[in-house]
Amino acid sequence: MTVLPTDITGAPPGCDRALELFHRAAAQLPAYRTFLADNGIDPESIRTPEDFATLPAVTKQDYLRRYPRRDLVWDSRIEGSETWSTSSGSSGTPYYWPRAEVSLGDAVELYDRIFRSGFGSHDRTTLLVNAFAMGTWIGGTYTYRTVSGLRERGHRLSVITPGIDRDAVRACITDLAPDYDQVVLAGYPPFVQDILDGADPAVLHQDLKILLAGESVTEQWREYILDLIGASGDPGRIRLIYGTADAGVMGHETATSVAVRRLAAADSRLATALFGTAEVLPTLVEYDPLLRYTEVDDEDRFLFTVDNTLPLLRYRINDVGRILTAREIGDTLRECGYRAPVETSTPDCGFLALRGRTDVAASFYALNIYPDSVRAALAEPGVREYVTGKFVLSTRTGPKLRPILGLAVELRESVVPAIGFADMVRDRVVRSLIRTNGEYRRLHAELGAAAEPIVAVDPFGGNAFRYNIKQRYVRNDR
Repeated sequence: MTVLPTDITGAPPGCDRALELFHRAAAQLPAYRTFLADNGIDPESIRTPEDFATLPAVTKQDYLRRYPRRDLVWDSRIEGSETWSTSSGSSGTPYYWPRAEVSLGDAVELYDRIFRSGFGSHDRTTLLVNAFAMGTWIGGTYTYRTVSGLRERGHRLSVITPGIDRDAVRACITDLAPDYDQVVLAGYPPFVQDILDGADPAVLHQDLKILLAGESVTEQWREYILDLIGASGDPGRIRLIYGTADAGVMGHETATSVAVRRLAAADSRLATALFGTAEVLPTLVEYDPLLRYTEVDDEDRFLFTVDNTLPLLRYRINDVGRILTAREIGDTLRECGYRAPVETSTPDCGFLALRGRTDVAASFYALNIYPDSVRAALAEPGVREYVTGKFVLSTRTGPKLRPILGLAVELRESVVPAIGFADMVRDRVVRSLIRTNGEYRRLHAELGAAAEPIVAVDPFGGNAFRYNIKQRYVRNDR
C-alpha cells in the first residue's frame, strides 16, 4: 500500500501538480503513453490521489531502457534537451539525463533556500568553491549553473570550479578567500575531508561553510569536520543535499533537520519514534512536494514524480525511507520531552528520512551488508584520525568455497598507524554491524570469526581510492 503524506486538510500537498503532470505526460509523452497502454491503464480514469497511487512505478529497466530515448522526452523533441548529464553508475550502468529550463528553475529555487537560510550569502560576500566533479556528471555542472540564478536573486556570490583536484581547491581558498566574507566549499564528503585533513591554516582559518552531496554522513563525521575548521558546536555550517542525476535536488538539510537528527543521535527513544530504529540514523532532509511529489511504496521505497525534460512519474530508484510531516516531527519531539521548533521553508514542505539504497550492498551469506554500518565505525574516535573515510566492501569465494567478506580502508596521507590497527578496525566494524544489522548479528552468533571481515589497510591514493567521480563502496571479487 502506497503511503501518501497529507496536509491538514487531508489532501496530499503537490498531488494536484502530479496529476496535471500525469495527464500532460499521457498526452505528450510517447513512451509513457505506450507504458500506460501496456499496463491496461486508461488515463481518463486517473482523477484522484487514490487513483494516482494505483499507477505502476517506473524504473530504469522497465521504462527508461525499454523505450527509445527520444520517446521519453516531450513530444519526442530531443532538441528540447538543453544539457545532458550522466549518473555515476553506483548501482549499475550509467544513464544519461537531459535538462532544460524547468530543471534549472527548480535547482535555483532549492539552492536559494540553502544559501539564504543556511549560509546567508544574500548578506555576505561569498566565494563558492565548486569541488564537485565537472564534465558530464551532474554535481559540478548543476551547482555551477545555479550561480547566475542565485545572483539574480540578490546573492553576493562568486564561483570557481576546480573540480576534483585537492591542491587546486586549497590554492583557490588560500588565494581568493581573503577577499570575501566567507567561503562555501562544495563537494562529496570523502573529498571534502581529504581537502581539509592536513590543510594549511590559510585554508582552515577562513570562514568556511560546507555543502555536501553524493552520500550520507554521520554526526560524528560532521563534528570531526567542524573541529577541523574551528567551528565545533555550529552544525549549521554543514548542509547536505539529497540529490540524484535522475531528478536533481530531492531534498536538503535545514537547521531543523540537522537539529532533529542530532537530538535523535543522542536519544535512542526519539530515534526509534521518528525513524523506526535507533541503529543507523537515516539522512533527514526537507523536501518540497510541490517540486518533488514523493510517495513511499509497500517496501518503503521512495517514488518520485518530477517535471523535467524527461518527466518522471512515480519513479523508483530503490532509495528506502519514510516521509514525515512537520506536524509529525513536532508531535514526536513533544512526546519525547523536547520543545524544539520545527520550521520549514514553506508551509507545504515535509521531511524525508533516507535510509539508503537496497541495490548498493555487499551480499554475504545471502544477507546484505550496507555501507552505512561501516561508515559509522570509521567515523568513531580512535579510527577517524587515521583514515579518510573511504572504503571498499567486497565478497569473494575462499578455501572450501566459503564466502569471505573483505574490507579495504584508505589511510590519510602520511599517516602510519600502529601495529594492530587493521584488527582494531575489524573489531569496530563488527561491533557496528552487530548493532545495526539484525541478520548479521545472528550470522555472527553462529559463525563467529568466520563472519568477520578481513581488513586491508591501503595507503592514501592507492588504486582502489584514486579520485573517481564518486567513491564506490561495494565491489565484487577484489
